[in-house]
Amino acid sequence: MLWIKNVLLEKGYVKHASLGYKTKTTLSVLGIENGKIAVISDYLPDDATDVVDAQGYLAIPSLVDNHIHLDKGHLGGPWQAVVPMYSVADRIREEEAFLESFLVDTPQRAQALIDLFGGYGATFLRVQVNVDPVIGLQNLQCIREVLENNADRLDYELVAFPQHGTLATENDKWLTQAMQEPGVNVIGGLDPATIDRDIDASLQVLFDLAQTYNKEIDIHLHDHGTLGIFEIEKIADFTEKYGLAGRVQVSHAYALGDVPLEIVATLAQRLATLDIAINTTVPIDTSAPHIPTLQNAGVRVHVINDNINDHWSPFGTGDLIQRASRAAERFNLTDEIALSQSLGLVTKGKTPLSPSGEMLWPKIGDCANILFIKAESSAHAIARIPQDRVLMFKGTLMTHHFEK
Repeated sequence: MLWIKNVLLEKGYVKHASLGYKTKTTLSVLGIENGKIAVISDYLPDDATDVVDAQGYLAIPSLVDNHIHLDKGHLGGPWQAVVPMYSVADRIREEEAFLESFLVDTPQRAQALIDLFGGYGATFLRVQVNVDPVIGLQNLQCIREVLENNADRLDYELVAFPQHGTLATENDKWLTQAMQEPGVNVIGGLDPATIDRDIDASLQVLFDLAQTYNKEIDIHLHDHGTLGIFEIEKIADFTEKYGLAGRVQVSHAYALGDVPLEIVATLAQRLATLDIAINTTVPIDTSAPHIPTLQNAGVRVHVINDNINDHWSPFGTGDLIQRASRAAERFNLTDEIALSQSLGLVTKGKTPLSPSGEMLWPKIGDCANILFIKAESSAHAIARIPQDRVLMFKGTLMTHHFEK
């Protein structure tokens, strides 16, 4: 058994008269065996031999990127800024011209991104991969091989994403073929109104394929305002009709940030009932889904990276804690409990403490996917974004380096 001593664990919230709530922590010992947390103790056994000193680093759940593109990127190759474009359709036309030439460098660039995410503490990626009329399934097959080569450091899901439109892609049955590819868990969709220009036809193709091949759905929805809200309502209609509650997600969903909050709150109730999750980068250059309103209704919200230095954007660090920090800052989540709970935005909802201070993680039997971070609490980590981190994946330390 691997023993990790001097691990800081969160135990609850304590209210101070003048300071508000603070997080109560204690130094503990974790015993790791067969990829799981086998022991949580205050003391190291006298006969322990395989011992690592965590030196007071805080243990939190490892990070989850629920929406990331590993293909079509520049990171890992020569620097390239973005060529100015003015719409999603313009970007698609730009992409059509370079997809084939990019293939030769895609493996090394995808690996560079995986290295980046792992360095910050991610052990799960939901990977969006182009399936399109230009190069068919070649990106999907390439990225799947890269992911398989990294199976010792992360888990993943593959999304077959029709970047050039659901209808255009399925016209030649590329999505149907993708659904039969090994490892594809999710079918993606894109702007049924402004890209496919037929909301019902687009969603019917998407939901028919998901139902036929027993896949989940992830719809990339960039449309703003009342159009975007209408599309989300239609997605909810189709989710209910096809009995796919809990198996549909909407990514970006800018419209949930640029209409009155009473509209968002009403729609959020339906999203929660159908368990339709929302993925957002918390953009600063456009509207972002109003995370507190969604969460107050019970909607699952994931903060994501999406893309890093590709032809859509030159920005991004790959650090999900930085993204969660931006969400907390954007929505004024500044007290101890709100900051602490913001960690769940990048761990698929997993936090050491509940909002009431009940200890939720770690538990005996949990998978030992742990990020050790030099922080006093989850709230401190979200606010200050410490860079000293050590990652464990399924009981194996990816690095043994703890800063003193």
